[in-house]
Amino acid sequence: MAGPAGMGSAYSAATQDTSALIWNPAGLARLPTPEIGISYLDLHGVLGYSFVGVAHPIRKGQTVGAAILNSSDIEGISQERIVMLSAATHVWKRLCIGINAKYFSTSVNLEQMPLGRGAGWGTDLGIQYAPITDWIRIGIVFPNLFSNLSYHRLEKTTSKSIYNESLLREWRVGAAVKINLSSDTPDRKSDVLLAAFEIANGVPLIGCEYRSDVRYGEFALRLGWRFSDGLTAGFGYQRGNIGLDYAFVNERYGSQTSLFSVRLFY
Repeated sequence: MAGPAGMGSAYSAATQDTSALIWNPAGLARLPTPEIGISYLDLHGVLGYSFVGVAHPIRKGQTVGAAILNSSDIEGISQERIVMLSAATHVWKRLCIGINAKYFSTSVNLEQMPLGRGAGWGTDLGIQYAPITDWIRIGIVFPNLFSNLSYHRLEKTTSKSIYNESLLREWRVGAAVKINLSSDTPDRKSDVLLAAFEIANGVPLIGCEYRSDVRYGEFALRLGWRFSDGLTAGFGYQRGNIGLDYAFVNERYGSQTSLFSVRLFY
């Protein structure tokens, strides 16, 4: 989603909204209210990525969620869909754990002729821990901790070639610190600075967010750096039951793209 992307994706320790469905399922346990998240990324007019997720606290410190992620190219050659079910809970006062159960389906086509299809499952495990105060957090995530995908390659002779594989196991470890910069004035309720550092599969990520809650809504400015790709930046605005986010992201080989997100609270 655009909020974490604007912070250089250094978000496994900070997430506590529907972005936790992707970045760290343990963050769902800190979700204060039910939320719907919608996000879209158009990669240079070639690939499109979409995300729709919902998270609902069933009691204090316990949340369930679900999401659908789709990706496809404009010519319909390659398509992938991920259906995800998530759950998170407080284990101790400052420790949260979460898990994603994922179902994958993929297809590859040439014009209108199917070349192959695949399906499988995977699980993610996430941990968030606040060692001293909730303003300091540590996040640990193991995407695709267990997984299995089965591919069916369709040949012209109508025979099928089937093979199985596991998804690449990944890991993310990060820390986030919030600093209260509040100035007690009638028009300004609170100012918060969030700083985060993360290592994702050996790649360092850093990000920061300045959030200001004023009379006309809550504003956020974000900046990040991914040592594998480069600069990221973004902003957000929230008022009432809706939040809007935008992120500018550098990709490999000097390309750039934009990411948009909407969050709805009910």
